[in-house]
Amino acid sequence: MTIARAIGIALALLLLFGGHSFGRPAAEVTATKTTEIFQGDIVELKIPGAGLTAVEGRMGKATIPFFASGSGYYTALVGADLEAKPGLITVMVKGTTLTGAQRGSQISLRIKPKSFKQESFSVAAEFDQLSPEVLERIRKDQEQFSRAFMTSAPERLWEGRFLLPIASEVSSPFGYRRVINGTSRAPHTGVDLRAALGSEVVAANHGRVVLLGDFFFSGHSLVLDHGAGLYTMYFHLAEFKVEMGVAVRKGDVIGLSGMTGRVTGPHLHWGARVNGARVDPFELVNKLGNSETSSEFTPP
Repeated sequence: MTIARAIGIALALLLLFGGHSFGRPAAEVTATKTTEIFQGDIVELKIPGAGLTAVEGRMGKATIPFFASGSGYYTALVGADLEAKPGLITVMVKGTTLTGAQRGSQISLRIKPKSFKQESFSVAAEFDQLSPEVLERIRKDQEQFSRAFMTSAPERLWEGRFLLPIASEVSSPFGYRRVINGTSRAPHTGVDLRAALGSEVVAANHGRVVLLGDFFFSGHSLVLDHGAGLYTMYFHLAEFKVEMGVAVRKGDVIGLSGMTGRVTGPHLHWGARVNGARVDPFELVNKLGNSETSSEFTPP
């Protein structure tokens, strides 16, 4: 996503809510300029809040929370899942005026495919099979993660730039896919950062611990809710330094790196979700709180 494209979205929404189309009933929606977003990327939508008491959005079945972001704007994050089907999607936006009236319109995003690294290899059959007991544990693990991802605070908890949870190099990139014995496996939904055993892992930004536990694939795992549908994940930890439900501040030590779970060596898996979309966590570092990729506009 280029700066120009991000600005294009913001301008489209600005004109939409600052111009004539916002005065129409919510049932009458007006298409705006289509803007591109690649699989695994995020875009920040920003609209002027003059005359509005609340703004909300929907993209398919997903709720897109808007939050007051200062300087009279409402802002929301939209993520394109790394396996999102390329094509056109629509974000429906509805605002509530000072008189309680609701007005709405829509913005179109075009999801574009992105190339991810892929590797093919073969292993002995006994190393590529899971017992019924293990499969049942994995199912229960997935249920716990699903519940955690339904508890996001409606307000934004994070502030400014996101930090890397550990100062290190990437050992396995986002979206990396393995083809084992001719079968394509699930893509890598985060990034692996090199980390010696016992290295301190910090919170990438302010948030609340909504999941803490030991899981088959991810080992000792921690999930932070940053509010407004944004989560970050920290897997394969050796030790937790926080407790379930506590609030943490950006830079707080939340755990020590390890090699728990289904891994071959010590490292930190760091992931992010935006309203259900699995996105590259480096998008949070490179875009959020970055004045070069987030612009404000004055209504014409």
